[in-house]
Amino acid sequence: MAMKDLLKMLSANFEGLEKQRLLFVNKTPKYGNDNDEADDIMRWVFDEFYSVVNGRTNTKGGVYRINMLPTTCHVYFGSVTGASADGRKAWMPLSEGISPVQGADRKGPTAVLKSAGKMDHVRTGGTLLNQKFTPQLLEGEKGIENLSHLVRSYFTMGGHHIQFNVVNAETLRAAQVNPEQHRDLIVRVAGYSDYFCDLSVALQDEIIARTEHQGF
Repeated sequence: MAMKDLLKMLSANFEGLEKQRLLFVNKTPKYGNDNDEADDIMRWVFDEFYSVVNGRTNTKGGVYRINMLPTTCHVYFGSVTGASADGRKAWMPLSEGISPVQGADRKGPTAVLKSAGKMDHVRTGGTLLNQKFTPQLLEGEKGIENLSHLVRSYFTMGGHHIQFNVVNAETLRAAQVNPEQHRDLIVRVAGYSDYFCDLSVALQDEIIARTEHQGF
């Protein structure tokens, strides 16, 4: 596809071009699946970002450093960002921290960690990786043991910070419909925890859209 055609599609926010948009969503390599082609692009973007920002003088006489800890900024940033070439429509949330785009990680949690481990975390002021598991995945001693192996492996690969939501999308949607019945439901957002029912609808929807891993 010629660049001019791609830019026209993005400018139109894929209006009338759903078939082409889905090709971007489903047929192009994505970060978060231990795919070297996609992960090399991630590293290139990271290196460019680092070289432009790190050490640059700020208005207070100090210098800027980079981190990948957005808290809830990814929702706002998405609300002012047009359509992107991965098939994301305009104004939708971006991915949070260094987590893959919502729904893009399709090869399981281990593949996500392998992709994230290819980033040089040491050069940042911190990184944030979220994962969402079904409760059944962590049942019993075996489930907890598998989780501990996953975390230790990520740190061995040079990862900095990983956090989990252990809840299924069905429960989260039910909490949206009947918040009074789910007042004790706490979720990890992006570097912090909060009561799900106290979050904005946009942030609730973003958490629901994250990949729900059912196996290691």
